[in-house]
Amino acid sequence: MKTRSARPPREWIQTPIFAYGTLRHGERNYMRLLCGYTVSEFPAEVDHMRLYALGGFPVMVDAAPEEGVTVKGEVMVLHPAHYPRLLAALDHLEGYNPNASQSESELGLYRRVRRRVRLGGGAEAWAWLYLGNPEVLARHQHTEIPHGDWLRYQRERGRAPWRVRATHIGQN
Repeated sequence: MKTRSARPPREWIQTPIFAYGTLRHGERNYMRLLCGYTVSEFPAEVDHMRLYALGGFPVMVDAAPEEGVTVKGEVMVLHPAHYPRLLAALDHLEGYNPNASQSESELGLYRRVRRRVRLGGGAEAWAWLYLGNPEVLARHQHTEIPHGDWLRYQRERGRAPWRVRATHIGQN
C-alpha cells in the first residue's frame, strides 16, 4: 500500500487535468484539443482505481484500496487564457454537464471530480479527472487493463500513438 506524502498537495490557480487515455500527450484528443494550450505537463498517477478499455478509449473507476491499481497518466496545466473554454470542450468530449442535477449526472459515462494525484517526483497535487460510472460501464462490453496504463495497453496491441493534425478550439 502506498502512503501519502506529508507535504500538502500542490495548488495551481486553476485546477489542472489528469489525463489517462486519449487526452495523454500525443494521443488523438490531446492533439485535437490540448496541443498548444498547456503551460506544463507532468507525469502523474492516481491510486486505488480500475482501468478499462471500452473500444477505442479508456474508462477509470474507483476501486477498493486492496483491489485497485495505480493508473498512469499526466497532469496537464492548461493556459489560463483558454482555461474556461478548454474545460468546457473537455466536459463536452466526456459527455459531462457540470450544470446537470445529480440524477442526470448518474446517466452519463463520466463525471468530473477533483482528486489528489501523485506527480512524478512523489509530490501530490489536486487535479480534475474524468471518473467513469460503473453502472453505465457495466452495460457495455469492456476489457480490464490490469496494469493501469492506457499507452502500454495500446502498444501491447500493436497500436501506435495517434498523430493527427492539431486543431485549436474556435478554429474551423
